[in-house]
Order: sequence, then C-alpha cells, then structure tokens
Amino acid sequence: MQIGALIPVATAAAVIAVMAWQGMEAEPVVCDAPDVRLGDIQGFESECIPPSEGELHTLPSDTIIDKRVYRAKDGAWYMATLVIGGRFKSSIHRPELCLPSQGFQMADPRTKEIQGVDWRLLTLLRGDAPSMLFSYTFFNQDGFRTDSHVARIFRDVWDRSVNCRIDRWAMVTVNAFPADERRFESFLSIFWREGLK
Repeated sequence: MQIGALIPVATAAAVIAVMAWQGMEAEPVVCDAPDVRLGDIQGFESECIPPSEGELHTLPSDTIIDKRVYRAKDGAWYMATLVIGGRFKSSIHRPELCLPSQGFQMADPRTKEIQGVDWRLLTLLRGDAPSMLFSYTFFNQDGFRTDSHVARIFRDVWDRSVNCRIDRWAMVTVNAFPADERRFESFLSIFWREGLK
C-alpha cells in the first residue's frame, strides 16, 4: 500500500478515536462570558440601541447583545454591536452571511491591524445610497483575537472536541458613515481603547 493511500485511513482512525474519547467525556464546561460591554467614548455622543426583534427571536436565549451608536460633532456616525455567544454555536456567524439579506453588496474585503487588533473591513453598497464601511473582529474569554471566521471556528472546534469546553466568543461589528477609511481606522483605535468596558 502506498503512503498516499494511508493518509485517509489514518485521518479516519484519528477522527473515530477523538469521537470515541469525546463520547466518554463528561459534559463540556461552559466558560464564563468575556466581561465586556459597550461604553461611552470621550468626544462622541452615544446612545444605546435595543436588539431587534429578529435578533431576540433568532439567536439563542443565552446570547448577550449590546448595541450603541456613536456620533461625532461633524455628523459622522458609527454603530457598534457586541454579540457574546452562549452554549450554542448559532449565536455568532460570519457577517458576510447576513449582509446581503439586508440589501448590501460587499466590496473590497481586507484586513487591517489597528492597535494590535486585526479587523476585517468591507465596503458596503446599497442601490444609490452612499457607501458605508463595515468591520468586525472576534475574541474569546481567554483573549484570543482574530478577524478570521475560519480561525475562530477551528479554535472553537478544537476546544469543544479536545478540551471539552465551550468558549464564549464575542463578535464586535462597527459600521461607519461616511465611508472615510482613515477616520474609520482612527475611530476603531479609540473604540478598542475606550468603547469596550
């Protein structure tokens, strides 16, 4: 038998072994949620916004949702949403899945490191309306941070499968209008320092 043919067999054996081991493990430990909420930012007016009916009825009941709009003196505004997942994976999803259903076209995806935090940035377009900027990042209760949904999923699967624990992931999204990327990056820097309490 060739070595190449052994790879699928070895992989299947490893998966079966992990599943058998998982079946013998006790109930997974649910980690404490990150102790963070959205707060005021000096120099910006801010207002809390309640979760939408769709969010309240669609997401699991142990999901924490915090939303706030920040307004600059010159009229620019930024809407931040903090979602902290619970026991079930469906609390948090990749934003690219729901933006089209809200009528947005997504353009120019990129990653920007701001204050040591990787943010996924997108330009949002809708009909004749002016474009907006949108960004998101993920972190868990241990402080692991990423803008990659794939990296978050792999870490989550590993922790659920091997470490027998359920991480409490937080997803932060921020919209900006007008779509001035330099100002948006400046806001994200301030927001990460002051807006997450």
